[in-house]
Amino acid sequence: MRRAAASRTAEKAAAADVDAADSSSSLSWIPSNLNLTLPPYLALIAALEEDVRNGVLPHGTQLPPHRSLALHLGLSLSTVSKAYREANARGIVTGRVGQGTFVARRGASDMDGRAGRTANFSVNLAPDVGQKEKLRLAMAEIMRAGDIDRLFAYDAGQGLREHCAVLAEWISTPGFQPSPDLLLATNGAQHGLDLALSILCKPSDTILVEQLTYVGFKALANLHRHDLASVEMDEEGMMPDALDRKLQQSGARVVYVMPTLHTPTGRTMGAQRRRKIADVIVKHDAMLIEDDVYSFLVDPKPDPIAGLIPDRTIYLASLSKVFELGFRAGMAVVPAALLERARLAMRASAWSATPLLFELSRKLILSGELKDIVVSLRKETRRRADLFRTYFPEQTLPHDGELAGYHVWMDIPDSWTADELFFVARNQGILLTPPGSAAVDGKGERGVRVCLGACATRDLDAGLGALRQILTQPPRSAFSVA
Repeated sequence: MRRAAASRTAEKAAAADVDAADSSSSLSWIPSNLNLTLPPYLALIAALEEDVRNGVLPHGTQLPPHRSLALHLGLSLSTVSKAYREANARGIVTGRVGQGTFVARRGASDMDGRAGRTANFSVNLAPDVGQKEKLRLAMAEIMRAGDIDRLFAYDAGQGLREHCAVLAEWISTPGFQPSPDLLLATNGAQHGLDLALSILCKPSDTILVEQLTYVGFKALANLHRHDLASVEMDEEGMMPDALDRKLQQSGARVVYVMPTLHTPTGRTMGAQRRRKIADVIVKHDAMLIEDDVYSFLVDPKPDPIAGLIPDRTIYLASLSKVFELGFRAGMAVVPAALLERARLAMRASAWSATPLLFELSRKLILSGELKDIVVSLRKETRRRADLFRTYFPEQTLPHDGELAGYHVWMDIPDSWTADELFFVARNQGILLTPPGSAAVDGKGERGVRVCLGACATRDLDAGLGALRQILTQPPRSAFSVA
């Protein structure tokens, strides 16, 4: 007991010494522009990055002690410490034991924000707006609650009833209000696509898709030995007249479409276009697989085609695009006539989805936390799209400033090919989606998908600047430089 008391006394004395040291230190840096739409630690990192990039904080500048900055800004000590740790991991600052935290040295090419770091534009991930922290807190609450046995039970079903009810409400729109009884909890939307193909198609069946389509669907179709035939696109995506002709010519009876923030092009169908697609599907007695994984980024969320033809549509959504790809929580809404077949396919492929992830989802939805995350993601994706526009003002994006996803489709100059741009960019530390990955019927691509979500702000800025510089020169010159 005496040792414990002595230890606590020593800890208090040490804390008092730290407080005294902190209060005697002048604040060498105070962030002038904190983005209040971001979680505090991310806002602090963004302000630090900006001041380093603009030369406000030159190399070697000692940053204020954690506690002093926290007190000045009215933040918790843990928030500032977390921001400093992340800044250190990104190479913005460096810590010296017993001395403090200092702005890290940057090479000359790195200081202007144009080169020296890898920019990964090849993976379509959500930007960091504090999702993982909210997940961690929700997970801790679930574990503390103690009632977790039901989340690990041997359940050969379509998902726990309470989960399906909340998820059905989450994906609802005024024109689409699915019954929880028709919703299956899946291990992500990719699993939902696999289920859809299993219950709608036979080997060697032809499936109609957009001219450029989701690479994950191409992989699944190949695995199931289905042929894909492309349907022409315009600025809104799949064209109804072209779909009408292709259904007539091919004899296909299954169509796959992504009407909102289509990947790879980012295009979004208007309400009239969706109605016309639905009419063509009905005319040819076809079935639709509607991939709606990005629609949560649109406010208000568009009514899906499934709301018009629910008996002909397997509708897919997911929370993986809100969090990370490892958060495999998807939803499949199936027509009542196909429900038993869907349950059998679920049992054969995975038995069930992971209830723990859906309990997390349910908790975040009911608490309002998921809605807050989505609002932050919408703001951040618009900010990143605006940054892309500053570097590529000549690019025509298929949406206005209020509608932005994690990726954009960038048309390339006639003097370049997609292959040339891919290899030159890679040699300079910029990763793009491999050319041809989205093409169907062997038709080439006159553009590249640029994913804006995965990069930290500084790397995004630097990577877009470097990409702009590459495209200002002829391919032959760029290859010689690389």
